[in-house]
Amino acid sequence: MRKLFTFRVDRKPIYHRLLFAIPATKQSDALMNLWYENEGIPSINLVRRFGSVVETLKRPFELDSVAIHQYLTFSFIPTNRTGIRNLSRALHFPRPGEVPINEQIEQAFSDESFACEAIDEVLRKVIVKGLSKSFRYSLYLSGGLDSSAVAVYLKDAGQEFTALSLDFGEDSVEKIEAQQVADHLAIPLIWVPCNGELLKNRILDLAYRLDTPFGDPVTGPQLLLGEAAKSAGMDFVYNGEGGDQLFGGWTNKPMIAAQLFDTANESRETMYLRSYHRFHGLEKELYTSEFLASIGDELDCTPLLAPYLSSDRAKSFLGRLRLADLELKGYENIIPRMNRIADSCGLQLRAPLFDHQLTKLAFQLPPQMKLRGTCEKYILKKILHGRLPDSIVHRRKSGMCVPVTEWVRGPLKPVVDDFLSDETVRRRGLFRPEYVARLRNGETEPNEIRHRRLGEKIWTLLMLEAWMRVFIDGRGRKPESNR
Repeated sequence: MRKLFTFRVDRKPIYHRLLFAIPATKQSDALMNLWYENEGIPSINLVRRFGSVVETLKRPFELDSVAIHQYLTFSFIPTNRTGIRNLSRALHFPRPGEVPINEQIEQAFSDESFACEAIDEVLRKVIVKGLSKSFRYSLYLSGGLDSSAVAVYLKDAGQEFTALSLDFGEDSVEKIEAQQVADHLAIPLIWVPCNGELLKNRILDLAYRLDTPFGDPVTGPQLLLGEAAKSAGMDFVYNGEGGDQLFGGWTNKPMIAAQLFDTANESRETMYLRSYHRFHGLEKELYTSEFLASIGDELDCTPLLAPYLSSDRAKSFLGRLRLADLELKGYENIIPRMNRIADSCGLQLRAPLFDHQLTKLAFQLPPQMKLRGTCEKYILKKILHGRLPDSIVHRRKSGMCVPVTEWVRGPLKPVVDDFLSDETVRRRGLFRPEYVARLRNGETEPNEIRHRRLGEKIWTLLMLEAWMRVFIDGRGRKPESNR
């Protein structure tokens, strides 16, 4: 039986799908996760930590091969699977159609001034909503447009807050920009050191905090930010994630160019899967024949994209891409991982650019308001013009640029060589040791020109092994060390 329930997250209703009806229970304002064991008579567990469920299960554990394959394709599991067979997530962020998001372009928004006023007003409301003098607030400030926008609205509201920015040392990309924003808005800024040395003994701890496998290397820096915010006495933390999903970020441009100029030699679904830069198309090189056989007829992940890229909820191709970015990458990856890390640090997270009211409004804007020529987030830049330095508003997007390849080839190499050793890989029986060894030795695909892609692949495998050590070998117990 399916029923739609409303739970409360940070005093704001979020709708989730509940796969089983259970007696009504008073819920707190904290984010709760519902897990269920779907073998025999279902047992429902309403807990904060996935490990608490795993620890109580008495039956032997088996890996869910399909879930692991999905993780290796996307860098996260884009369904309600957990990685353990017959143990699923029953409570999660909306799936297509449950909290309807439709591209319903309003003719009135063809007027740029009108559109800017509407977006500006909603941004102001959602960012300052629920602020209280009783709590201390912080903001993860990258120096990019989205987090800088949140800083502008917090400052305009007269809210005191502290910015925290990552210091990658000589590998820093946006350090100058973050300082420039802090100086321009006259807000205090804490620099948080972030390097492989600080993370090399935290890999199992990170996997434990994340509950289910997440292979984006941004999770390590987010953990250090969370701990720094808590050490500084903060209660709430804001971040600027979600701007790409709402306003047509840079990841959309290659696919749109291929569609416009008819240069795509593969389906839009395949192109989208490749955009994750993990192991799509490399399954026969990475997977053992036994693991490949265990996946069966679910090797093809393109059907998972049909609710977005083939959806009639969006009229434009950009709209369909944004549906995928929002409901797949946003709801199934970005929000869960950043919330779990913040929660594990004792912080309450606010990600205002994922607000539902703002999302609905953004999907009423015509495509050219988001992506105009090569200028992404056109309307957001227009709104912020004059409120931030031009060098921030109009600079090219760079992303966080975690130097993960330098880490896994440097300070994290002993951990990588241990976790992904030939012996370990053979014992797991999932991957071909020779392929993993080539990655460890710094060899990547012949057509790969981005230096960071090697590190992203190794990190994805590293976090999977860490997750298996915690939740399969350790049965969900909190790890004491990396061993």
